This record gives sequence, C-alpha cells and structure tokens, in this order.
Amino acid sequence: MTNKERQVFEIIKANPTIEQGEIAAILGISRSTVAVHISSLQRQGYLLGRAYIINEDKYIVGIGASNIDIYGKSRIAIRTHYDHPADIYSSVGGVIHNIITNYARLGGKCKMFSAVGDDPFGKIILDDYRDSNIDVSEILVSKDNPSGVFMQAQSEDNDMYLALCDQTALREITPEYIRSKERIITHAKLVVIDPTLPIETIEEIISVCKDKTLIYVDPVSDNFAALLSKYVGEFCCVKPNLSELECIAGMFVKNDEDLINACQSLIDKGLEKIYVSLSEDGLFYMDKEKHVKRQLFKVDDMVNASGAGDALMGAILYGETNDLSTEEIMDLGMAAGIATIRHNETIRKDMSLELLEEIIKEKN
Repeated sequence: MTNKERQVFEIIKANPTIEQGEIAAILGISRSTVAVHISSLQRQGYLLGRAYIINEDKYIVGIGASNIDIYGKSRIAIRTHYDHPADIYSSVGGVIHNIITNYARLGGKCKMFSAVGDDPFGKIILDDYRDSNIDVSEILVSKDNPSGVFMQAQSEDNDMYLALCDQTALREITPEYIRSKERIITHAKLVVIDPTLPIETIEEIISVCKDKTLIYVDPVSDNFAALLSKYVGEFCCVKPNLSELECIAGMFVKNDEDLINACQSLIDKGLEKIYVSLSEDGLFYMDKEKHVKRQLFKVDDMVNASGAGDALMGAILYGETNDLSTEEIMDLGMAAGIATIRHNETIRKDMSLELLEEIIKEKN
C-alpha cells in the first residue's frame, strides 16, 4: 500500500459510504486519481466490493521488540576473561518478531507495532517482516535511537551462557502512540505483547483493549515475568516457562501439585488460560473452566535451543485464531518447538502447517 493509498484507505475506514468526489476534495487530488487508488486497494484485498467493505478479518497485532540477534557459540568450555574460538551468526529477532513471524509463516495475517532505528539494521528488520507478508506500516522508524540488538554467547553444548540486549528504540512506543492506533488494535482478533515495553505503554494497551480485544503475553524472562504479576488478571493468556511461572505466581514449583496451584493462583486473579512450557517435560495447560491438559513430545535432535518458545507461542496463536481444540493447539505448539530446535536458525524459513503435521504424525 502506497502512502496515498493509505490516506484513501484511512478515510474510507472512517466513513465506508463516502463518495469518491469527497475523498478527492479531502486529499486535494482528482476524482479519477481516487478511483485508481480504490481500484488498487480492491486488487490488493484491502477493500471488498463496491460498498468499500474493509477487509480486516482475522488479523492479529504484535506489539514489542524487533532487533538484530547476534549469536556466538563457543567451540570450547566457556571460562571468564578468555578469548574463545566460536561460530558466530546473526538474524532478525525480538520475542514478538519471532512469534509474529512464525504465526505468519503458518498462514496467519498480522500487523506489527514496533520501533527500529533509521539505520542499516532497521532496513534489514523491515525487509524481514515484509518477506513474511507482515504489515509494517505502523512500525516507527526512529531518527534518535538505534535499532535494537541482542547478543548471546552459547556454550559448547548449545545452551545460553550470557546475553546482552539494547532495546532503547522501544521507548518510542509510548501510550500516545498506542492511543493513536486504537482502532487497529480494537479491531484485531487478538493482541500479543512482551513486557520489554515501557510499563506505562503496557498499561495503555490494557486500557485500550479492555472488554474489546484479547491480550496474549509472552513473559520473555524471569525479570520481566515478575513485572507481570500486577497485571496478570487483565490478560487472556500467558505462556511462561517454569521459572517465569514461579516469578509471576510468587511461589516455587517443585512438583505437579505446585504447578497446578501456581496456575490456579493466576486464574483466580482473572487470567483466562495459561500454557506453561516445561522444556523436556512437555506443555501444560489450564483455563478458568478448570480444564487441565498436558502434552509431551520427546525432545530430540537439538541443534539450537533459541527460538523454540517463540515458535510454540506462534503456533498457539494460530490455533487460537482458527478455533482449534485445545489438544490440537498443544500438538501444534509442541511440533513448532521441536521443528525449531532441530534447526540452526531461530526461525525456520520452511515453517509451515505441513511441516508441523509431519512432526505430529511422527510423535503420535
């Protein structure tokens, strides 16, 4: 969508029965030019029919970090103050980026709200979204802050040893920015966020979505998870790992009874449902109707541990927005996680429903 097409589209959003001549007067262009833009929007699928019905069904909105990930895997045991031989590679990342991209590659429609710098990394990030057919028209391009960077050192057994992250650009995702996007947010099937956003921005998202749009959250890390405890009752769903669950619930989880009690404590606060990633022990589910389910696929052939949780969440969102059963959603999520750990990249370029169905058949 070009800038002028975007202007025409926004006018039609506000008044779907508006005449082409009125649009022309507002924009200071000819009626014939308006007709060309409308025809283009119809060809692209943004408008349906002669009455300008807006085609925005079933999209989701992701709000959170977009950055460049740099990974270094040591070839020897890691020790302090030592220069390690390593294999180093980079990719586009950020938890919400990864979740949304996996969702899009499964066939979902999505819009991304984030901030990148006006720099080479920012261009790489935007191009990456476009390659997955993700709408980037609402992403801020900052003149003042650089694009986010995440650096991770991995041990020789493929696990994370140390990570550093700069997400300064996210400060520009302000409450005012969220309010300016209220219509897009409230018309979404759901919103998925991560707590790397400023707290005041999370509070504004909660306010805008209240009684209108479901909020799904990935806690990202233990430190961020602890911040969510105060707000957990405002969310539809969270997807923590075990240690993140402990931080949100404020209790230790040593056995299945503790797991159920911790999840129930969040449900009691108003959370509708929770998926807990238990690593090699599978996936646990609980909801406000007191349904409890667990799925276990044997984890094998691990090449890279990074990105499995994001793929899991992307598949959960796909299942939720396509009205799959809880069992089907859990199977899809577990398969997405396994597909990712079997690959050396954080997001598989060949991620697809067909790939996940093959893994489900294999595991069943």
